[in-house]
Amino acid sequence: MRQIINIRTALYFKDTYEIGGFNFAKRNYKYRDYDIIISSMHEKDKKMKVCLGTVIYKQSKDFFEDLIKSVDSQSDKDFDLLIVNDNYTMDELKEIGMICKYGAPNKVAPSIAGKTVFVDLEPMHCTVAQTRIEMIKSAKEKGYDLLIVSDADDTFASTRVAEYKKAYELDKSYAFYYNELVTDKGKTVLEHLPDEVADVRIISQSNFIGMSIAAINLNMIDEDFIDTLSEGDCTVFDWYFYSRLLMDIGKGKLVKNAATVYRIHDNNTVGTSHNVEQEYQVKLIHYQNLAKRYPYFEYLYQKLKVLDITKIDASQSHNGYWWSNIIMEDSYEI
Repeated sequence: MRQIINIRTALYFKDTYEIGGFNFAKRNYKYRDYDIIISSMHEKDKKMKVCLGTVIYKQSKDFFEDLIKSVDSQSDKDFDLLIVNDNYTMDELKEIGMICKYGAPNKVAPSIAGKTVFVDLEPMHCTVAQTRIEMIKSAKEKGYDLLIVSDADDTFASTRVAEYKKAYELDKSYAFYYNELVTDKGKTVLEHLPDEVADVRIISQSNFIGMSIAAINLNMIDEDFIDTLSEGDCTVFDWYFYSRLLMDIGKGKLVKNAATVYRIHDNNTVGTSHNVEQEYQVKLIHYQNLAKRYPYFEYLYQKLKVLDITKIDASQSHNGYWWSNIIMEDSYEI
């Protein structure tokens, strides 16, 4: 920063001396442009730090090998792999090849250029939400610019990392980026995803953004924000997190050619059924958590509490998103 200021000062006096007839506003405009050029050159020279992060847990053990193959097959190899352990014991981690016999992490995806970063939370007995918060916190502390997230039972397009890096480089003003979700047959799971999300209303009564289909611009959030995320410790933490980003930080952008493959199994169908009572209870907790900070969600919470859910037709969801059976009239001005 000092070097840039010195250069600008020298130019100022040189201009004043040689072309002192120019008015002050003209000279000031020229210095401002020069500063922008210097800054953009500095940003261009800075190498982007990217990691692909996931939380592993032994209930998803059968999918671990497929996950690693998907990581290893990325067309862009320049990224680190951040693995957060939820509940594997040391012996179980050795069994799946995650750590060596001396306790150090193995490079489980050998073709990527980056390193494997391992965070062990097993002794802490974390909740699902806490494991994700710790993943975000670890990525932030280690200085990554972009955290591309995957669930432990995911696979994804071989161009996913490349497309996310391209989107981030193109426009760093987005707080998060998200991609499409498809079945292993290539069928789209969530139809009509918007190109951009700037208003929390788009996901306030149903949701299409989860950790497994998104990336976080870590330069847009700070440690204080991360520390407050424990307020949303519930089964739909992903929904809470992206609602908080939209309310406090910034908008999101759709990234094409980066699809996540949806693995259908018993533990991966929450929010997709037409169980209205379950959705009602989930939304009550979700709205109550967000109502601690935002009057808009207090409004939704109070409205939901008095709703007669017996009159809801659950034969089909309203928009094809998660948690979309209960859609209330919303006239609140945010």
